[in-house]
Amino acid sequence: MPTKQASKHPIRSWVLTILASCLILCAAFLFPFVKDSLLHDYDLYQYSQAFRRLEHPPGTSLVSSRKFLGLYLGNGNHCDYFLGELRRYSGDGQAIEAFYADRAPADLSVGVVFVVNGEFPEKTWSWMPPTLDSLSDWLDSPNEPRDHLYLIYDWGIITLDPGWDLRCG
Repeated sequence: MPTKQASKHPIRSWVLTILASCLILCAAFLFPFVKDSLLHDYDLYQYSQAFRRLEHPPGTSLVSSRKFLGLYLGNGNHCDYFLGELRRYSGDGQAIEAFYADRAPADLSVGVVFVVNGEFPEKTWSWMPPTLDSLSDWLDSPNEPRDHLYLIYDWGIITLDPGWDLRCG
């Protein structure tokens, strides 16, 4: 009758069990600190999905898109978000604004800003994240044409409780 072979590496299974236990304990300890960041990222994901589903006027094309999550307005008792698409257009700017006014969903506060003389208008600096307030931050190349561009955006507050999310403090 064949004999059962003893495990060749009994120490390996103990080491793996101890390592797995340590990883689970570390994850359980760290979860309260990262939970708020994960929740804010999920909220931003939901906003960005709704933003992506927006219809765009015919004769427009995407140049670039950006998003931001963190604190850029106020005093740190909340978490801001910003979603934006820089788009190229042909035709009339008023028709573009009218197009979005009729199709913006209720859960988004969509706005449209047209590029003037190769830059965003000065008033946009008051509500755009500092890392995105220059047209150069949106263009892949400095040689890219800066005319017939507009920015469609949504921004607001994800939550009034930043919790442990260090981006919002």
